[in-house]
Amino acid sequence: MAVRQALKTASFVAIAAVIVASTAAAASAPTLTTAKITGVGSIVVSGDGLTVYSYAAETAGKIACTGACAKAWPPVLIKTGTAPVAGAGIKAAKLGTIKRADGGLQVTYGGHALYRYKGDTTGGDINGQGASGTWYAVSPAGGVVKTMPAKAAAGSGSTSSSGSSSSSSSGGSLEGY
Repeated sequence: MAVRQALKTASFVAIAAVIVASTAAAASAPTLTTAKITGVGSIVVSGDGLTVYSYAAETAGKIACTGACAKAWPPVLIKTGTAPVAGAGIKAAKLGTIKRADGGLQVTYGGHALYRYKGDTTGGDINGQGASGTWYAVSPAGGVVKTMPAKAAAGSGSTSSSGSSSSSSSGGSLEGY
């Protein structure tokens, strides 16, 4: 019996240690980091490597992308009571948050509220770049990057240089957002 109890205790301690270690790793995972995109340059990406975008229609700290827009362009959110984490290449002083009308806490960088594009499914995708002439990747300096990737400029990507576009992976048009 004593051996069985000792094994149960040891198993419990080992499981608890794994939970604590994975929780600590998740807590320290960067909210934002940077990536270099061929033909575009260095941009800000989410902790999972997806491009983050700024919406030019938003000014003076007001969120304009809600409802259907926020479904196509999901905001980069964090839990209330936490702070965004600066990864490699990110200036912590440029990180911030803004409260959305729905109560969500959205990450900002250089004053830009940040979004992902649902047509970007893997790191390195930049399918939303230049959409409707209002959606642009964010630079590590905190500005927007208006350089178009070669495939988009040539018209073979899901975004065209004219700003109107469609994407089969999103199931709809980017126009209007």
